[in-house]
Amino acid sequence: MNRQHWLTAAVLGIALPAACLSACGQDRGGFKQIDQSFSPDASVDAPDCRHQCSLDGRSIVEACTGTVVETCPDHLACGGAKCIEPCAAAAEDRSSNGCDFYFQSPQLMKRLPPSCYAAFVVNTSNQPVELSLELAGEPVDVSKTMFLTKPGSATLLQHTGPIPVGESVIVFLSDASPEMPRNIEWELSYKACPAGVTPATFAQTLTGGTGVGSSFRLQTNAPVSLAAMYPFGGATSYVPTAGLILPVASWAKEHILVNGWEASESGSPGIQIVASEDETEVTILPKRDIQDGEGVKGGRAGRPAKYMLGKGQYLRIVQDEELTGSIITSTKPTTSFGGHSCGDVPATAATCDILAQQIPAFEHWGSEYVGVAYRPRLGNEHEAVPYRIVAARDGTMLEYDPEIPPGAPTMMNAGETVTFRQGTGDAFVVRTQDTEHPIYVAAYMTGSSGDGKTAKSYGGRGDPEFVNIVPAGQYLNAYSFYADPTFGETSLVVVRAKLRGEFRDVWLECAGNLTGWKPVGTRGEYEYLRVDLARNGRAGESFGESICQNGLQRMKSEGPFTATLWGWDYAASYAYPGGMAQRKLVEAPLGSVH
Repeated sequence: MNRQHWLTAAVLGIALPAACLSACGQDRGGFKQIDQSFSPDASVDAPDCRHQCSLDGRSIVEACTGTVVETCPDHLACGGAKCIEPCAAAAEDRSSNGCDFYFQSPQLMKRLPPSCYAAFVVNTSNQPVELSLELAGEPVDVSKTMFLTKPGSATLLQHTGPIPVGESVIVFLSDASPEMPRNIEWELSYKACPAGVTPATFAQTLTGGTGVGSSFRLQTNAPVSLAAMYPFGGATSYVPTAGLILPVASWAKEHILVNGWEASESGSPGIQIVASEDETEVTILPKRDIQDGEGVKGGRAGRPAKYMLGKGQYLRIVQDEELTGSIITSTKPTTSFGGHSCGDVPATAATCDILAQQIPAFEHWGSEYVGVAYRPRLGNEHEAVPYRIVAARDGTMLEYDPEIPPGAPTMMNAGETVTFRQGTGDAFVVRTQDTEHPIYVAAYMTGSSGDGKTAKSYGGRGDPEFVNIVPAGQYLNAYSFYADPTFGETSLVVVRAKLRGEFRDVWLECAGNLTGWKPVGTRGEYEYLRVDLARNGRAGESFGESICQNGLQRMKSEGPFTATLWGWDYAASYAYPGGMAQRKLVEAPLGSVH
């Protein structure tokens, strides 16, 4: 959103690069090689011949050879090396696909009106999907809130009944009540749901700042992929963000807190911690003081602060003092969403956006990541993309391939955060010495207006956003996801890894088997490419008689890969990964914070 407008509306409300303590040499001495077989279970050791589920969850295979032992019937799926009921299988072999989700609006600034909040639901199972919604423990009628779109079109077509196999719907979750009083801030900051849409709920009050709220709960009878968009509506919403929602089966009791970005004059970093069971005690060991909020008692840095949450409740902490790197533990499984009320990236630049991503649990963090971002907005592959790394353990050593990016860390300690910049097309691999020294990595798009000094202007193209980079250990081999058709630019970024020494074809429904792969680094373990799904407000790339467009996307391969959507328009952007596994990659716990 334009900062001048933001100031006019009167709605204004750190991660410091660590010193490089030591440099990792270019040889690989001391760094444990990571098994690239990408077994769907938690193991990263040398493969054996036990039975396990295939990457797509449709078969039982031998781990050492990939030979199919049994193909599951259509009404079942593989979970725990058995063919079982699909929701049970999804819970057993955890990924971003699931049947039970909790999530909430990422709105963190109380002065802003509640805009249109929507979810993209993709049926990833082999049977029609029925869904239900509840809020604060009460059922919510969704019979009139589901809509379809055709490829490349933003026209909404109402949908009733189950979601067909392989199809998707948009579920409109909430909007501001018509009875809420309006003022000048609404004219500049409010985005209503599209005409003809009746959302499932209407917000009656302003929410934001530190406090406690109620999450939506979405349940299905078979696995789905779920992403949420706020506000819905593309460029005209000005401050949009989107995120992949992770199912309850992937939650855990240990987390490292990740905020969206540092504070600026436009807004503050925030966190939302969600419980799915009553009497869930959450303990935060904060790196900085937690400020008091509405019904929330703060705490001193370095001292455990305890909070009790009920089923479907979330704790929201919004303050200028960033808490990234703090430890969160809970007596029952929880999840966290990192965000920002309106982040300027960098903090000196104009045109802020809401930031929000659901942060994987600590045990799902990885030790190896590939950094590569969207198609450059002005054609320069060296367009600076901020990357952020958060470390979980003391003595975390990092090495890079092909070379260390300027400002990137080579040694980090527990809870430390470092931000550096690398060209969007200057792909690299970062890895630590072993899986017990995991890291979190995020990529950012900068604001479109710059600051007139060091931050470049992009003439209104795009705006701040951040996205989880999927660790290599969490790659899958099939994804179904939805590209918002209200955005004029959509860049799909695909990274593939070798499986047993070979790259496998990656198939995209609108393109067939993808070609034009580029190597990442010098080791030959990863390749990447991009596909335009939309460009200059029109359709994307052509492949023979087929044209790629926004809307539902389906991808598959025999090998592991990851796919991330980046969409932007005038002073607006969003990004989210198309999916990810939720394998337990880290064995040693964080330890008690009491």
